[in-house]
Amino acid sequence: MADPICWLDIVEPEDADGLLAETYDLIRRTDGSVHNLYKAMSLRPEPIRWADGHYRAVLHNSENSLPEWFLELVATMVARLASCAYAQTHHGANLRYLVGDAARADAMVDAAAAGREADVLDGKLAALVSYARKLANEPDGMTQEDVSRARNAGADDAEILETTQVAACFSYWVRIINGLGIRIGNETIGRKGGEPRVS
Repeated sequence: MADPICWLDIVEPEDADGLLAETYDLIRRTDGSVHNLYKAMSLRPEPIRWADGHYRAVLHNSENSLPEWFLELVATMVARLASCAYAQTHHGANLRYLVGDAARADAMVDAAAAGREADVLDGKLAALVSYARKLANEPDGMTQEDVSRARNAGADDAEILETTQVAACFSYWVRIINGLGIRIGNETIGRKGGEPRVS
């Protein structure tokens, strides 16, 4: 018998019916599989579709002005700060894919998590990483001055909002993942196929 994917009972896609079956069909990956993350939530399916929709609207929104690789960097950094192997593995792989250089992508995550973002990023992106790291680590310590610092580095308010949304969204997900002991198991990691690209 395979190792369990989490600490709770789950309903596999082939055993699902009703709302859960409909929900699984909505959130399947392009290869037809369902993330273990969503299987771990299967006993209460209603939040799954809303959580997945929120995640996609925050991280994969075509209206975002910040580059997708940067938002994946913020997501991966938040996962690293929370010691969330599941999210760090998936989003670290996405970051490597988008940057097109695994060593460079990994160095960016290392620097961002350690407070050395100025070593790998310039200007507003470094300031936004600093902002996101503080939000993930010290949410009760946030002040208007944190927003002002990002603005003074060249970030506009929409970019500050995008960064806030990703950092906050992943602060939610890492708590779901760590709280339920969700494992990757035999999931396909990150993006599938395609040539590396920088956006």
